Amino acid sequence: MMKKLLPLILALVLWFGAAPTARADGILVRCKDSAAYQERVASYPNNYYFNEPDRSYGEYLTCGEADGLPHLVIGFSRAVDIAIAFGIFFYITGFIGWSGRAYLRAISKQKSQEQLEIFINLPIAVRSLIEGLFWPIQSVKETLSGELTASDKEISVSPR
Repeated sequence: MMKKLLPLILALVLWFGAAPTARADGILVRCKDSAAYQERVASYPNNYYFNEPDRSYGEYLTCGEADGLPHLVIGFSRAVDIAIAFGIFFYITGFIGWSGRAYLRAISKQKSQEQLEIFINLPIAVRSLIEGLFWPIQSVKETLSGELTASDKEISVSPR
């Protein structure tokens, strides 16, 4: 019982006691209103690569009053932006993984598997990429049918 309780107590202590909640109220101001930011911008060379980002930062971002550096404040108002970026990342990584898995499963039925891992068979690869586009649907289907996971009998266990 103690082995299960100790990690929970440790997690609660770290969660509530280690770091106080950071608040940006009063510390961050619009970059165009920050004296330190204006001073920093004045010391930059006069060219496109410095001036154009500075205009955007000054108008849209918040800067530290003391350091004059742009800071991003992420709250619930930005949750949709984060969810969209995470969704795109998750879909692309799933697409890559599922396409590779489909290709390896397709060449496992061929005679020269090792050679097809080095020299990619284009028709099989294109078919695997097309299959990878629908990976969320395929993963749900294979999870429900039990094809995606292995049974306990198929998994080897060390005799130690």
